[in-house]
Amino acid sequence: MKEFFDEFGKRMVMAVRRDFKGLSKIIGNERIYAVCLVTDSDAMTVFLAINTYEKMEEKYQKYTQKNWSENLNDEILNDEILYKTVKWVPAEWGYDNSDLEQSEIVIVSDYLAEKRESIEDSRFQEFEEKFYEAMAETLLTLHNEGLFCHEKDDITVFISISDDERIEMVENYSAGVLNSENVRSKFMKRWD
Repeated sequence: MKEFFDEFGKRMVMAVRRDFKGLSKIIGNERIYAVCLVTDSDAMTVFLAINTYEKMEEKYQKYTQKNWSENLNDEILNDEILYKTVKWVPAEWGYDNSDLEQSEIVIVSDYLAEKRESIEDSRFQEFEEKFYEAMAETLLTLHNEGLFCHEKDDITVFISISDDERIEMVENYSAGVLNSENVRSKFMKRWD
């Protein structure tokens, strides 16, 4: 398994770097405030999500002007909660690697899925731990080299899981490892 994750990690760094640069061209002059790698509870897929202040505001205005809250979960009826949801839930964000004609992350995700299918249930926990470590190392490497921003306090980097009750635990833990104390502290209070 170590060989697989060594290779997976190398591929992820190259793929995220390439896809981020491609998405940056689409984003243009908008101000990025968050970058996230998102997976699922089976650790079969991974995608890169990015949001900007401009997209967040646009989405928030769209929901409030059209009274979309009727269609959303009852918890989101409160404007403050709606704003926080649009800001911090990657599924609500403005950009992801599917916006690219050719995403390298899709290729790496296929590589991951192929390996994951061969893992027996008894070894899934070990596989999942190594998978999260590899994603965190990928983001840390790229964040440290300044790919996402010039000043680490300008952006929040984390990992999320799309369909799992552990979402807040995964996000908080990864944000704690990947960000400055200042960013981490604000992120931990995002739902307060």
